[in-house]
Amino acid sequence: MSREQEALWLDDLMCDGQSMYGESLAYRLTGDLDVATLEWAIGQIISRHEVLRTRLTERAGEPVQIVGAAASVRLAQLSCPPAELAGTLSRIVAESLDLDETPIRPWLVRMSPTEAVLVVQLHHAVIDDWALNVFQRELMHLYTARLLGRPPDLEPLPVQAGEFAVAQQAQGLDPADVEYWRERVRAAPLSCTVPPDSPGPEDLPHRAGRHVLTIDPELGQAVRAAGRALRATPFTVFAAAMGTLLWQYGESDEVIFGMPVSLRGTAAVDGMIAYLSNLLPLRLAVSPSTSFRELTSATRAEVLGALAHRTVPFAHLVRLSGRVAPDSLPPLCDVILVVDDMSWEPFSLPGIAAERIYIPPARAKCALIVSLVAGEDGGYTGLCDFDADVYEASTMARVMSRYAALLAHCVAAPDETLGHLIGVPMTHAARPPST
Repeated sequence: MSREQEALWLDDLMCDGQSMYGESLAYRLTGDLDVATLEWAIGQIISRHEVLRTRLTERAGEPVQIVGAAASVRLAQLSCPPAELAGTLSRIVAESLDLDETPIRPWLVRMSPTEAVLVVQLHHAVIDDWALNVFQRELMHLYTARLLGRPPDLEPLPVQAGEFAVAQQAQGLDPADVEYWRERVRAAPLSCTVPPDSPGPEDLPHRAGRHVLTIDPELGQAVRAAGRALRATPFTVFAAAMGTLLWQYGESDEVIFGMPVSLRGTAAVDGMIAYLSNLLPLRLAVSPSTSFRELTSATRAEVLGALAHRTVPFAHLVRLSGRVAPDSLPPLCDVILVVDDMSWEPFSLPGIAAERIYIPPARAKCALIVSLVAGEDGGYTGLCDFDADVYEASTMARVMSRYAALLAHCVAAPDETLGHLIGVPMTHAARPPST
């Protein structure tokens, strides 16, 4: 296995079959769908990408991945009334995938003869956001080619996920990268999250909840304009605002939260479906005298440093931080920020009206994951997945409303100090006002 796969596989073992790492790709399809062609197209993708027919398991005491033979694919089909669709989809994604059997399971949920939802369940150990786009692109290409009677013309893959993993493990970790992170996680803040409403159950994983945050086009454009003025990417601006929010809730003049990064960047792996991502901590010093301009500059430097040393896996960073006993210390990163500015090709099939839908996860990976997805209108949709055993939905709605308000204030007045903009930081005993 790759280092990243191994970490997720070990986490699954500790969760006794209730995986936190279920992902899904789903589309509402309206029209005359050719189910046999759809099954064939998905089967071709699984045949083409070895990782989708790979078992992640143990052999002679070592974690390994074993590639299975290509085989025909059958969609798991069921019917449900439109009014019951949301519940049906939630039940589907709640079914864990056993990595010792398969990392993928495709479903077709029928509401009527001309309306259905395609749900592709995937384990995070074989997929990341970039790879979801690869899956979507190849599904459109293969379905269309088969339906129109022309041969597919996808280029052969230069590298498979297993070959990447073998090369990665043989190369080892760069000592300079390890030393960089040793300093960055040394004496990191012990708790950096939104104050909980309740301690939650001891057993993991916890239930997930979802709050949807809308960042309107005006604010989205303001973020981009501020980024240009501050010489920063939109992610950096969003991250600086997240640092401001967590500082206001915290008890320290430092905050730390997670940033997913891609391990891609070469043509050899860019077309490959695989889990080629890592989670890295961003650690920021914040005080009432800090301006948002200064915080954005510090965030940019932190992001660039993280990217320059991105190949050290998160599980290794946790060990460097000394947080190897999950019951004794808070997680290294209990909040994660994702900004998806990637231009996805619109999903379309011949004779079918298709719409991407986002199914909330069943289980929480951490306290809060904020995924900001760029829209065609210049705004962002924030999919805020939180630990529903720890937070009330009303709390998360209030927290994310506050985040949007802080973001708007900060990009409008980047030279004001944070203390002037929002007052003194709140402690864990102080809640933001309901307004």
